[in-house]
Amino acid sequence: MIRTLPHTAIVLATIPLALPGCQDAGDANASPPFVEQDFRLRSDVEAVMPERAAAFEANPDDDNARRAYASILHKLGNVWEAAEVIAPLGDASSVQPFDLELAGELAYLTGDYDRAETLHRRLLEISEPDTEDHDRARRGLTLAWYQSDRFASARELPPPAEDDEGGHLLSFMQAFEGEPYQLDWSSDERVAHLPMTNDITQPGALPIVEIEVNGQTLSLILDTGGDLLFIDRDLYETLGFTTLAEREARYAYTGGQTVTEPLGVAQTVALGGVTLGNVPVVGATWKALGQTSDGVFTTQILKRFLSTMDYDNRRIVLRERTPEALAQVMNAFGEEPPVTLPFFMATTHLMFAKGSLNGREINYFLDSGLAMSMPMIVVDETVELLGLETNAIEGTDYFWTNIESHGLNGLVRGATQAMGNVFVENNPFWQTGFMMDALMSHQYLWQLGSWTIDFDNMNYHFPAQQEEEGG
Repeated sequence: MIRTLPHTAIVLATIPLALPGCQDAGDANASPPFVEQDFRLRSDVEAVMPERAAAFEANPDDDNARRAYASILHKLGNVWEAAEVIAPLGDASSVQPFDLELAGELAYLTGDYDRAETLHRRLLEISEPDTEDHDRARRGLTLAWYQSDRFASARELPPPAEDDEGGHLLSFMQAFEGEPYQLDWSSDERVAHLPMTNDITQPGALPIVEIEVNGQTLSLILDTGGDLLFIDRDLYETLGFTTLAEREARYAYTGGQTVTEPLGVAQTVALGGVTLGNVPVVGATWKALGQTSDGVFTTQILKRFLSTMDYDNRRIVLRERTPEALAQVMNAFGEEPPVTLPFFMATTHLMFAKGSLNGREINYFLDSGLAMSMPMIVVDETVELLGLETNAIEGTDYFWTNIESHGLNGLVRGATQAMGNVFVENNPFWQTGFMMDALMSHQYLWQLGSWTIDFDNMNYHFPAQQEEEGG
C-alpha cells in the first residue's frame, strides 16, 4: 500500500489574504463596508455563490456587490474571472485597501507581476506604517519582484523586522548581488536534455537527474512542489556557497519539525546544454533525515525554461522561453491537439489547476515530489465534503482513503487511493486564501507521458488521453 513516506519538498510560506472591510472614502451615503464572512468547507462557499452572482448581475454598479462576487470567485479558485470582476475597482487610483489587496493578489496568482507591483505600490502609498495593509503591500511587492527576478528592487524597502514571518525572502533579495539565474546556452539550438537516471515507474520512485553545481555532479529528485534549488546541507557547505540569509521551514519529510536553512548563491548550475549563473540555493537538512539524493530540482529552476517532463523518454527537456520553442512543443503532439490547462501560482512556487475528485470540481496543487505509491493527498475538509472513509496507517499519523475518480480537467482517471494528514502547516485548506482541496503528484503525472509547463502563458500542455470510467 505505502512503500515510502512522502518527502515532498514544499514550504507553504504564504501571505494570508485576510481582506478587511471597505467603504468609499468621503461618501457619507456609501453602502456599509463589505466584510467577508468565514467559510469552512467548499460546500459552504458554493452555497453562497448563486446569490452573489445574481446580485452582481442585477447591479454591476454596486461596488460591494462587485467586491462580494470577486471575493467568492477568488475563494473558489476561479482566479481569472475574479481578476476581471475586481479590475474596475482595483487600479492605481484606488483608495480602498480591500480592492487593491484582492486585485493585487489576483494579478500575482495569474502571473501579471507588473500589475501586481503597481497595485501593491499603491497600497503601500495609502496605508499607514505598522499596519496589516502596509505589511501586505511590502510582502506583495517582494513576491512580485521575486517572480520577475528583480531582486535589486527589494532594496527600495526597509529591512524586515526580526519578527516578520516572511522577512527571510526580503532579506535574501536585499543582500543578493547581481542578476539571478543568468542564462548561457551551449549551442544555438537552445535546448538542454537531462536524462532521468532511475526507474520512475516503481511505486514511490521520483525522477532523478544529474546536474553540475559549482563544477560538482549532484543527483537531484524532480519536484514541482519545491521553490529554490535544494542542496543537502553538508554539500552546501562543501561547495562553498555564499550565505546571505536564513529561514525556518517545516516539511512533510521532516515530520513537521522546524529546520533552519541557509539561503545562498551558487556560482554555476550546469543543466546539460545550458548553464545558469548566480543561482539562489537553499542548504537543506536532507541526507541527515534519510534522503538518498543530493537535493531537489525545483520550480524556480524549471521556471527559467519552457520545461517538458518527458516521462515517455525518461528525461527533462529545457527549451528557451520563446514563441518558436512553444510552437515546436505543440507540433510534437501531432494531429491530436494537447489538453491545455491554465494554472495559477501562489506564494513563491505552488502551482494549481482545476480538476475533479469523485465528480466534484476542485483545486489541485500539482506537486510532482510526493514519494509514495498513491497519486494524491486530500485535506480533512475534502474528506468531510465527500464523506470519505479513512483508514489509519499503523505507526504513523497518516491515513488512506478510497477514491472513485480523480484527475485534472480533461484527464480524469478512475478509482485510486489517497493519503491524508500529511501537510504540516496549520489549516492548509485555506492558507493560500482560496481552497486547496487536494495535492496531485508523481504517480498520476508520470502516466500522462510528456507534458510541458509554459510559464509565459501560465498553461500546462498534456497529451490527450482517453478518460477512464471505472477503476
